[in-house]
Amino acid sequence: MYSGNRSGGQGHWEGGGAAGAEGPGPAGTLSPAPLFSPGTYERLALLLGSIGLLGVGNNLLVLVLYYKFQRLRTPTHLLLVNISLSDLLVSLFGVTFTFVSCLRNGWVWDTVGCVWDGFSSSLFEKSSSHKCMCDAF
Repeated sequence: MYSGNRSGGQGHWEGGGAAGAEGPGPAGTLSPAPLFSPGTYERLALLLGSIGLLGVGNNLLVLVLYYKFQRLRTPTHLLLVNISLSDLLVSLFGVTFTFVSCLRNGWVWDTVGCVWDGFSSSLFEKSSSHKCMCDAF
């Protein structure tokens, strides 16, 4: 297994050979070394899990209260519901991939998962902040 980073340092295959050595390389794929220690990944998973649970819980509470109470259905509160809905989607889709990766001590998704994580997080965060910016002007 390959251990190294992309900063130009010399990486090594498990078994002692250099990654760029002449001759046929070992069968297998290159796998970068973890960025953090396992304890750091556990702390990050705890933090992301807490943020995700609080985000889902609080935003669901806002949506339920808006639905349940007729007097809260005003145009101003509708704006808050839109922001809450996009924040809920960030909490569900934006945190999940990184949370699972922290539990596994590194990114575990393929390229499509990486693209989806970046796209969904950007889309929902931009829609949330865009609504706030439009409201300010």
